[in-house]
Amino acid sequence: MSRRGSGMGCDQPWREPMMSDKAEKKATVLLVDDNQLQLDALALRLEQHYEEEALDIRVEIESDERNVLATLREKTIDVVVSDLDMPFFRGDELNQMVQKFDDKIQFIIHSGVGGQKARNQLIDENVRDIIEKAKPGSDTFKDLVEAIRKALKFREERLAVSMINSAARRQRNIVHEDPKMEKVFSIVDKVAGAPSPVLVQGEPGTGKELIAHEIHRKRNEMLRLKNPNFNEKDYPYLAINCGALSRTLLESQLFGHKKGAFTGSVADQDGVFVAAKKGTLFLDEITELDLDLQVKLLRVLQEKEVTPLGSTRPIPVRARVVTATNAPIKQLVEERKFRDDLYYRINVVNIEIPPLRERKLDVEALANHFLLEMADAYNCPPRCLSPGALELLKKYRWPGNVRELHNVIERSFALGDEYNIIPRDLPDEIQGIGPGHDDAGDGQRDADLEAGLSRFHEAAREVGDSIAAKHSLGDRQSSFPTYDEVVAEHIRRALLHTQGVKSRAASLLSIDRNRLYRLMSKYRIPADGVSAD
Repeated sequence: MSRRGSGMGCDQPWREPMMSDKAEKKATVLLVDDNQLQLDALALRLEQHYEEEALDIRVEIESDERNVLATLREKTIDVVVSDLDMPFFRGDELNQMVQKFDDKIQFIIHSGVGGQKARNQLIDENVRDIIEKAKPGSDTFKDLVEAIRKALKFREERLAVSMINSAARRQRNIVHEDPKMEKVFSIVDKVAGAPSPVLVQGEPGTGKELIAHEIHRKRNEMLRLKNPNFNEKDYPYLAINCGALSRTLLESQLFGHKKGAFTGSVADQDGVFVAAKKGTLFLDEITELDLDLQVKLLRVLQEKEVTPLGSTRPIPVRARVVTATNAPIKQLVEERKFRDDLYYRINVVNIEIPPLRERKLDVEALANHFLLEMADAYNCPPRCLSPGALELLKKYRWPGNVRELHNVIERSFALGDEYNIIPRDLPDEIQGIGPGHDDAGDGQRDADLEAGLSRFHEAAREVGDSIAAKHSLGDRQSSFPTYDEVVAEHIRRALLHTQGVKSRAASLLSIDRNRLYRLMSKYRIPADGVSAD
């Protein structure tokens, strides 16, 4: 029926803003109640209801309210349905903790709440709804189902509003949510219309070229508004990495050359200063220029003209220059490895991009953006980050910054689960395991598996004998049990052995409780395990 992961738990632009009453949606509801029997019965009933309605809504359970936050970190939960009176936390106290963890999670109290005053108080504390438990002679199950449906719809609406706000911020073509980046874009807005040189600084992978391109885009946008005859071809964006080319080739690329200026120059070629026309020229890794080229670059910036190699005739240049470096340029100036006069010329406006580890909000926004890109690239349904995976991403220091985050998301998308990216899908260094983690437990796990298989074969023989006894002994073919009969009978025997306690039955069968519920629903096994016939 339902599979792990929901897609409802992340703020993503691929989601429809509303949920229709009958449309199939992936969602997860967490039931919390210290009464194990009531919890099991309600979970099974909800599972069966959603299966009949063809709704892909998964039901999770938790009988110890202290474990709820751990569940929220590991799984994407959309709605919590909780009892009110529990041993360690009251339902309203649990609601406060859940809202602090993620205020988009909807919270429903399912309990015998006494009096309208108590109900009003719970509503004031942001409880989404209060549904009384069934009393003798009554059934409030339909009320609970309707409350969950409304809660999911309300959550969808909140996510839609959040998406609209995020889309407004993405108008810049650079995904960001953190206030520190707003300061960066404030400078971009102010400097875009001016011809002043800009120096962009930041660690590798922070997005220095994206900022340069944003300055260019913003400038062209302003020029387009001022001039109805604006021609994009006259204002191109060109970029060159000063650390990626040999000295001779770099000089030729920057300033151009005439035919025969050096070995291999068989034709005239314009440099990027001329090719950029009235647009933007981005010079990355500017500190990689040797001192001779620094002198020539300084002259171009001062005189607004360039002389190609092999020529004596200067050519006027009008391009706007943006430079970038991840090196400590001030220190290089002090060490006389970078000319101070060139530094002052290119550093008229300075933009410092903070590293990703200082922009926690951007980690989530960028990760979700990359997930959407991956869905497009792989031509498959989009996926979400579980709260636990997101928490690990935010704690990681990201030495490679945005570039490393993109790499991690692509890897996790390619190798992870069908719906959610969960903690175990992330690289070891992000999980905190590290390359030297202990694998000594593998041998024990293998031994446990062998022992488990042995127990299974023994139990299967007993179950087969039990089923065979119900068939006609005269027909050898009909006395052989089918696979489904074996599984169903095995589950019934486990439930009878544990007197209907699902958690103990699941443990006995070495499966989790949610798996047990799905099998019970599939084989129509009643809560106590007693067969209808």
